[in-house]
Amino acid sequence: MLIQQLLENHPAGRTCLICGERRLTYGQMLRQVDEAARSLAAVIQKGDKVLLRLSNPVGQLLTFFAIIKAGGICVFAGASFPGRICRELSAAYDIKHEIADEFTGGGLPAHELPTIAGDDIFLGALSSGTTGAPKALWRDHASWLAAFPEQSRIFGITGDDRLYIAGPLSYTANLNACLHIFFAGGAAGIAGRKLPRGWLKEMAEHKISAVFMAPANYRVLLRVMPSPLENVRSVVSGGAKMDKHTAAKLLEYFPRARIVEYYGASELGHVSYAEARDILARPASVGRLFPGVSVRIVDGLIFVKSPYIVPALRPEATAGDVGELDGEGYLTLYGRAAGVINVAGIKVMPERVEDVLKKCPDISDAAVTGIEDATKGEKICAFVVRRGDKLTKREIVRFCRYNMDQYSCPQKIIFTDALPLNDNGKVDRAALRRLLKDGENG
Repeated sequence: MLIQQLLENHPAGRTCLICGERRLTYGQMLRQVDEAARSLAAVIQKGDKVLLRLSNPVGQLLTFFAIIKAGGICVFAGASFPGRICRELSAAYDIKHEIADEFTGGGLPAHELPTIAGDDIFLGALSSGTTGAPKALWRDHASWLAAFPEQSRIFGITGDDRLYIAGPLSYTANLNACLHIFFAGGAAGIAGRKLPRGWLKEMAEHKISAVFMAPANYRVLLRVMPSPLENVRSVVSGGAKMDKHTAAKLLEYFPRARIVEYYGASELGHVSYAEARDILARPASVGRLFPGVSVRIVDGLIFVKSPYIVPALRPEATAGDVGELDGEGYLTLYGRAAGVINVAGIKVMPERVEDVLKKCPDISDAAVTGIEDATKGEKICAFVVRRGDKLTKREIVRFCRYNMDQYSCPQKIIFTDALPLNDNGKVDRAALRRLLKDGENG
């Protein structure tokens, strides 16, 4: 099977895609994709890289499939990517074409479609990399398709489901979730609204039975939910570690759902998964290994071997994560090796400090980064979101001294109303540095 064939072999009249007021069946999607692909094939040579910068999710998906069917490789940037970064990407990766909102495609003659194979590259998945600058990781059809049957089984998703996805499709995990529901034969419901109360309204209108979001989106959704949703059967989370409090709330508000989080990376694909009971019992762990995945730890670094890895890094690769695999098969992450904070020669993992801070009853969220220190090289800076406004910095210091070693205790604490997040639902480390600078200047 190929990625573009995910739209085939399903009843033509079955709903495939819902976004706002627009609905498409599998038959309609197939016809529109085929028509667009034959036009694009007139200008795209097989293997050409195409930067996709459309803003409308329906147009994004139709064009994404059309690019692949025409033999192109889609670099899914989204409309929000700054022009400077897009120009840098095009130069770095020899991207020959760009499709943005002003692109019409009208007047292009229909052209014969090329033959596509499972080991052909179809996607340039954008990852922030170690420097924060986007880098493209090249995916073939086989590496994503191999995981879909396991995703169906582990996440409890079938062709009867309507999967709600909140967040941009340029985020690889959202795109993967969308393609997976097409594999199952269900419908993808793409959020047309940006606020959680709007999500709830759309979920009711579209008769949603499954949800995929990053933990940060689940947290804001749970804050506005008036009552449990009995009709949702599957709740899946990815992109960041889910905390114990959020897992407990999901169990309360989605009482009939199978609740699963997974750990993966752009270069590795799916690595491990944890059900709600695992998150509650082992809140630091990212669960057990996905079927087909094996892991070995070398000097603390996690090396993964699986059929889901990008072709250029096979058979074994690391995303730079540090962790351990216990005797019961549960994987625990301690952060990125590149993110280690060096305090007077002592290596401190920011994620470990964050985990301790989040255990404070008066802290709802926290993020940690290193800042320069003339004496120790680096010191710990903590950004803290309080529950209420009574918690003081002195009380946080006292809590930290009781619960962690002296080198890991924050020497600087900044209160903030919310942690800045990127499109992936992860903490935006660059924005944290700007908050730090503003704090120093304020």
